[in-house]
Amino acid sequence: MQKKHKNAIKLGSGILIAALTVWLTFKNTDWAALKSAFSSARWGYVLLVIPALASSYVFRVYRWVTLLAPLKNVKKTVAAPPLLTGFMLNSILPGRLGEFARSALLSRSTGIPFVSSFATVVVARLFDGLALTGLTLVVMTAMWDSLAKAVRGGLVAAGCGYIAILFILIALRKWHEATARVLVFPMRKLHFDKAAARIEKMLLDFATGLDVLKDPAEMLKVSALTAGVWLSLCVSVVPVFYALEMPWNWFYPPLILVLAGFGMLIPTPGGAGTVHYAIGVLFPAITGIPESQAKALAILFHATQFIPVIIAGLLVSKGNIKLDDN
Repeated sequence: MQKKHKNAIKLGSGILIAALTVWLTFKNTDWAALKSAFSSARWGYVLLVIPALASSYVFRVYRWVTLLAPLKNVKKTVAAPPLLTGFMLNSILPGRLGEFARSALLSRSTGIPFVSSFATVVVARLFDGLALTGLTLVVMTAMWDSLAKAVRGGLVAAGCGYIAILFILIALRKWHEATARVLVFPMRKLHFDKAAARIEKMLLDFATGLDVLKDPAEMLKVSALTAGVWLSLCVSVVPVFYALEMPWNWFYPPLILVLAGFGMLIPTPGGAGTVHYAIGVLFPAITGIPESQAKALAILFHATQFIPVIIAGLLVSKGNIKLDDN
């Protein structure tokens, strides 16, 4: 009951944040201009989002199978349903709960320990973070003179944070026992010995899911697949500009993904509200695009990125429900 209560609080908090950010995004909207942007939209271009978006998930499946290989050879057809189900849950629930569900579903179908399975998800997400860092650097290079110092500092700090986490994970894999002891050392100093012992064991189990980090060739393969994920996502943004007949520069798609990524850091269901604010308010402030067009872009981008994933997740979740029953 306590767990259900906490989940209800998280869901309620996420919905409240989403409602607040939706209100902040659209409170001063020129509704006539927004309606005009949609009424003149060329909807056929929206269909071009689907193959590019689907390609990004194909790359994700291949990457996850590669990360799982040191633990067990998992077929792509086995890895795909948990991955899609996880992303579907991320698209409708706050707090990235789909990552835990994805790991649990794969563990039940393959026998891989949950903690080890979850470690591979963490590594995949870390590579996504590094990819976003790379996209951020690209955008910063293209727009350096127009970015405020605070924005530059925040983007650089975020990139450094991802790199620091990568080094910690590499250290945990290479010197797992020593690194685990160092990480729990402050707890032992505070005499939380039982909690420290439990966390140290979890870290050691977690380290078994990081085996790919010890092999440079496998890391290179994972990096290439991650590049495929994010290049596909960049391509998936372009048809939205064409659909709304908006002018765009080559660095706008990565900028949209970077802003959406920051919006997703705030736990709302599927980034609702926060992603709209990031694109509908921050994007025009950075680029000078009319705000009504940017808000139309935010709505259409969010819908085209999340609705197909929700549909795909629902289509495969029936098999996952049967898995739970077994």
